[in-house]
Parts: sequence; C-alpha cells; structure tokens
Amino acid sequence: MNASSNKSILKGRWNNIDIRSRKKITAKYDKIKDWRIDPKGYFLIDIDRTKKKLKVGYCKIDKNNKSQNHKMLAEIEGNSAIEIVNTLIEKNFISSLQHAGDMGIELCKAELALKYGLKYIQDKDLKIS
Repeated sequence: MNASSNKSILKGRWNNIDIRSRKKITAKYDKIKDWRIDPKGYFLIDIDRTKKKLKVGYCKIDKNNKSQNHKMLAEIEGNSAIEIVNTLIEKNFISSLQHAGDMGIELCKAELALKYGLKYIQDKDLKIS
C-alpha cells in the first residue's frame, strides 16, 4: 500500500482506496477469557522431519455416560499451513472462525519450524536464536 499525495486515498495494487471513513480499532485478545472450544473438536499438530510434512490429528471428545473419551478421528498430512487449513475447513472439521484463525497461526509456526529446523511445541512461541 502506498499513500498518494492525497492523504484520504491509498494507492492499492489494482484500485485506489478511500480511507476517510475507516475506524481505528485496537486489537486485543486474552488467551484465557476469549478462548472458546470448538464443538467440532480439536487438533494435535506435529512435524514429520523425515518426510518433511506437517501432520495434524483431528480429535473429538466422546461424552459417553459420565466419562469423556478423546478419540482421534483423522490424521491430515500436508506440505504447508494453507494446504492443511483449507483441508480442515473443506472436511468440515472446524466450525468457528476463531478456531480457523488459530489453526492458521499454529500451522504457520509449524511450517516455519520445519523449514528452518526450529523446535515446535504447539501453543508455544517459536524460539528463534
């Protein structure tokens, strides 16, 4: 994005964009208060360094009687974060936008860890040193 000489217009790649009516919003997120479990299930992310693949286990909680059993229903393997996220959405394994966004972030971290030989632990920051 490039600003033009007119401060109310941004020169976009294909179109000029009028920014006069934009709202300024400060982003915030509390990992504890704002997080919601996806009723469709959850995912376990891993890296297969031998095959150079990302792996995701799709799990559901089976609430049978008074006990809860966690079952892995599918294992998805792919080359990139976008490939896997799109597959999870296509297979209807994700029902919330928050979960889809979170999976995109986590899988991107896993992809970077695989590409650059970094240690990956799900839901932890990548350590780049």
